[in-house]
Amino acid sequence: MSSTAASPLHNLWSIVLSKVGGAHIELGDNIIITNNEVGPAPRASGKAAAKGDAKGDLNDVKGVGRAFKIDAKLGRHAQAHVHRKSAVERFTIPDHLSAKQAYVIVKLGIPSRSLEPLSDHLGIGKGAAAGVLGMDRATANRKVAKDDVLPTYAAESMLRLLELDAMARDTFETDEEAAAWLRQPHPMLDGETPLDCAKSSFGAERVKDILNAVKYGGVV
Repeated sequence: MSSTAASPLHNLWSIVLSKVGGAHIELGDNIIITNNEVGPAPRASGKAAAKGDAKGDLNDVKGVGRAFKIDAKLGRHAQAHVHRKSAVERFTIPDHLSAKQAYVIVKLGIPSRSLEPLSDHLGIGKGAAAGVLGMDRATANRKVAKDDVLPTYAAESMLRLLELDAMARDTFETDEEAAAWLRQPHPMLDGETPLDCAKSSFGAERVKDILNAVKYGGVV
């Protein structure tokens, strides 16, 4: 019997995207975000979807409060349904965000309550989750208590971590193995964990190099 409870990762992504209005996001590289106020944007197909829709303009996206429901029957990549007015739109957990999409998400803000599902998904404490985003625990607690958005630097770190998490989940057999790898000190990172190394953009690139070597082979 399947459970209808959302996983920490689904909860995390729903919070990360909660200020992006009119979102329709697809799993994989071809992620589409539109500013549609009535319902889902018209769907293109084939090459048109890959080359056209994925470049949709995000400049005018407005924050809209929305409720999310998870269909657990769809498994790891379950779709979350976004209810807003009469519109019903869906997203699946993205594997990748373009620079433009990430910019809009950071600009609109990522709610600080995302720290809890982040810590649950990675299997670390809330203080440690704040730390990997470059925040001290007191600042994080204050932000959460006031329901503020994360500071810009922490929001950028959140998206970097989610990108690395997607790569790790694609590399290892299970989500649990992926999270464990991110938590463990690595000899190619001078004994640092990938999570700690990813605090900087250059460190995150190094972690990506290692993950690619694990998956495809090669020298790092």
